[in-house]
Amino acid sequence: MILSSLFLAGTLVLRSGQHIDVDAPWREENGRIVFRANGTLFSVPKDDVDLDTTRALAAPPLVVSPPGTLKLKATEEERKRLIAELEQNHSGTPGPRGVVAGVTTVEESIPPNPDEWDWRNRARNYEERLRQARENRDLLVTRAEQLRSHISSLFSLGYRPSQFTYDTSQLQYTLEAIPTAELEITRAQRAYDQFRDDARRMGIPPGWLR
Repeated sequence: MILSSLFLAGTLVLRSGQHIDVDAPWREENGRIVFRANGTLFSVPKDDVDLDTTRALAAPPLVVSPPGTLKLKATEEERKRLIAELEQNHSGTPGPRGVVAGVTTVEESIPPNPDEWDWRNRARNYEERLRQARENRDLLVTRAEQLRSHISSLFSLGYRPSQFTYDTSQLQYTLEAIPTAELEITRAQRAYDQFRDDARRMGIPPGWLR
């Protein structure tokens, strides 16, 4: 790994003219400029950065030390004039402060952990089983309510029970299936809870189970 010394925090200037406020000293690493902005670590190709202007903006205030006089710092107006001249010497106009589109976060460049994705997929499988069990139960409950409403309508229209025995049988079958569906939910929830408990005992980070 090629790693240079750290440079002062301040403003990172891209060759496109865009400016990025950095939170901490930036560094050059493996042909990329690594910096932190808004609390997040980013990197951008070195060739995309105007290093001369960036270093100039990060330079400490000019100190003048004539013989026999005290050291005096450059005025704020002089500093602003220098910055304006540097910006005029480069094409493009300053962009909005903050993170620039196309800049890659260091976290995004890290390859995924195979073990992490294995745990994530297993957790999602348990969640999907639980979701499907609940959906099956809800479908049965909805079907039972529809059949009850239909049978009630037939009664109100003067039909005799012998004329809608099929609907009555379907209602009975549906009502009998609901407890089994509830049991499937209980089993799916128990398996999911056991899986999460096993993961906790093994020290698996909670984020891997989402």
